[in-house]
Amino acid sequence: MQIGIRAHDIHIFDNPEKLAISLKEHDFHYVQFAPRVSLSELTHGGTKINFGLGNRVKQAFDKQGIKIAVLGCYINIIDPDLTKREQVLTQFKKYLSLAHSFGTELVATETGSVDPTFRKTPNNFTPIKISETINVIHDLVTTAEKTGTLIGIEPGVNHPIYSLEVTKELLQAIPSPNLQIILDPGSLIMNPDDDPVQILKRGIHDFGERIYAYHIKDYIYHDNHIEITPIGAGQANIESMLQTINAEQPNAYVIADELSANKIEVSLTRLQTMAQRI
Repeated sequence: MQIGIRAHDIHIFDNPEKLAISLKEHDFHYVQFAPRVSLSELTHGGTKINFGLGNRVKQAFDKQGIKIAVLGCYINIIDPDLTKREQVLTQFKKYLSLAHSFGTELVATETGSVDPTFRKTPNNFTPIKISETINVIHDLVTTAEKTGTLIGIEPGVNHPIYSLEVTKELLQAIPSPNLQIILDPGSLIMNPDDDPVQILKRGIHDFGERIYAYHIKDYIYHDNHIEITPIGAGQANIESMLQTINAEQPNAYVIADELSANKIEVSLTRLQTMAQRI
């Protein structure tokens, strides 16, 4: 079993050639790539990308045998400031048009918040806000259908698409195969008794055919939220999650998410050991 990583968890920036070499040295075969972070200066924080830059990244990664599985363009698609919202939605559509130049099919985002500071608020979960979010996603899917690309929506507890049930509602409302899900069970933990393995299993059961990739992270639940830990240092049964994915969808994209910067090598070693056992 192979595990991917967010490319920016390897701290080499604005140099795709050196980054690709380092990813190869760490034995990665695919990544999630966010120009906003990995190419911060070259792209003005991810806001300016072009076909030539995409091709440069693709060539560098191809040379090292690395696939960009997910192109990250994480934006606030329901920003209450409609001018800002329109700007970031236009940016996302630009990423869709450029995805193939980066060598990928899918551009991913979460669904944002009515609070631009992303403080927890129940206002994200109202039926009106969920419906509005679905309508915004539908517009993005129309662009994806025209460009021959895919949209990956990542549900999360502080977003309008905040649970497995609402994710099912989204997928039923937009049956297009151009809409896919990035499933991170850790991002759907609402209380200390929630089991990410069971969340994973239910997600696969309910809409597994629409899951494009999985995010995996370890955590402890503290003060009504999760705190990320190095892999193996938290309460998530990471190996059971990997076994579940491998049994249900062999060779699926599995991307280690939010790896602790000061313990990244420890996390990677533990992940790779688990993957080898599977």
